[in-house]
Amino acid sequence: MPTPLVRLQGLSKTWPDNGVVACDHVSLDLYAGEVLALLGENGAGKSTLMGLLGGTIRPDSGEVILDGRPVGPRDRALDLGIALVPQHPPFSPDLTLWEQAVLGDEGFPWLGRRARERLIQSLGDTAAAWGFSLDWNLRGRDAGPLVLQRATMTALFRRRPRLLILDEPTAALPAPEAEALLSGVASWVKAEKTAVVFITHKLPEALAWADRIAVMRAGRLVSLVTPGETSLDDLGARLFPAQDRQHPRGTPLPAPDPAAPVLFETRGTRADFTLRAGEILGLTSLRGEGAEALEEELTGMSPLPAGCLHMDGHDVTNQDIGALRRRGLSYVPSDRMGRGSSPQSPLASNVIPYRVNELAPRGFLRRRTIRGYFHELKAKFGLAGEPGQRLVTLSGGNIQKLILAREMEQGPRVLILAEPSWGLDQEARTILYDLIRQVARGGTAVVVLTSEPLELFEVCTRIGALAHGRLQALRPTAEWTPESLGRVLLGFPE
Repeated sequence: MPTPLVRLQGLSKTWPDNGVVACDHVSLDLYAGEVLALLGENGAGKSTLMGLLGGTIRPDSGEVILDGRPVGPRDRALDLGIALVPQHPPFSPDLTLWEQAVLGDEGFPWLGRRARERLIQSLGDTAAAWGFSLDWNLRGRDAGPLVLQRATMTALFRRRPRLLILDEPTAALPAPEAEALLSGVASWVKAEKTAVVFITHKLPEALAWADRIAVMRAGRLVSLVTPGETSLDDLGARLFPAQDRQHPRGTPLPAPDPAAPVLFETRGTRADFTLRAGEILGLTSLRGEGAEALEEELTGMSPLPAGCLHMDGHDVTNQDIGALRRRGLSYVPSDRMGRGSSPQSPLASNVIPYRVNELAPRGFLRRRTIRGYFHELKAKFGLAGEPGQRLVTLSGGNIQKLILAREMEQGPRVLILAEPSWGLDQEARTILYDLIRQVARGGTAVVVLTSEPLELFEVCTRIGALAHGRLQALRPTAEWTPESLGRVLLGFPE
């Protein structure tokens, strides 16, 4: 048996703000000249494990051993030859691609014109060897996610890393380009004697290109097989095992009254549905498979690429979020800190954005009035904190509860919640689900968009599954099992 290039020994990580165990004593050996595919549903712990391996996250316990030597907290992973290509690489909007590629290198930014030309030529040659063609003078703000990913990969290939971690490298690629990339990676690994870990939701890719396949679930490494020891059906069962069919469910809402008014409807879009008053519709996908784009389109943050949107009988296609709110839509975004709140502002300021005219009829906001309104919401929804306390000091669950209370207080006709339980512990989730049921019983039509499919069994009357960017199946919750939902999400035919 060859000696491992890298050993992960007992790596554990619990997020202190919500107590979620992201990695639970994970041990794994990685070998030079090998491609390891890492599979797992959303939230299984894959990205956290790769962050621990790549040095961007510090473990609570356990260690990473490279060439027989423990990697210390002061070691810079890239200097050791460990390179990570995230699915969404962080890029400065003001730097060019070539500047970002050499950021941190000795001599940067004091490169003369000729040195700069040689560098860009070198980057171009490396990219060309992988079938890429990039404008290295393009600035980050003008580059799309696929260009940024390719630029990051090229920069790291140029450094000839010993271990390369690829997070969903083919998520945005059409099939021919994805195959070309993985074929190139496989050849490069054998020639350079490099180790590669690639995270993917695409099971055929894992079977076709990996030497071994690891499966994570709930923070644990639960399976490690070779492609010859498994199959598509077997991998699907490992990801969504039969025992998960007994996932506990909350008190279900009764089926919506067929005579209840239709409040929200899409036609000719990536996900067509009709939603009645009092119904909770759950829509889910693996990350990058449609739910994120649907959030933008249903809330007017991005135009619909096709089809139309009707709300309460009115055509609201491509109206912006302000117009939709005036018609009775409330929205809890997935980006709760950037889009859903003002983290550095007081709690009271975070609950009044849509009540300013009511609370300040003459154009002046009075502190006593604002504080009084906050205490009304606090008593009604069980909010934490005090009016003058900065929002950023609250836990994730309490921030989400405040945002949801603010949106529910508008008396919405339609409520859209995107990733409502991200980062919440079980107690906070239970409170959240009770609030969602409460607003639906009041006659609101609710849409829950999530990349955590199992939570939909807790609260939804119907569940729809998206794959390859489109709705593949939509059924009453009782007609789904976690296993059948997982199979549709993974692209298996029904």
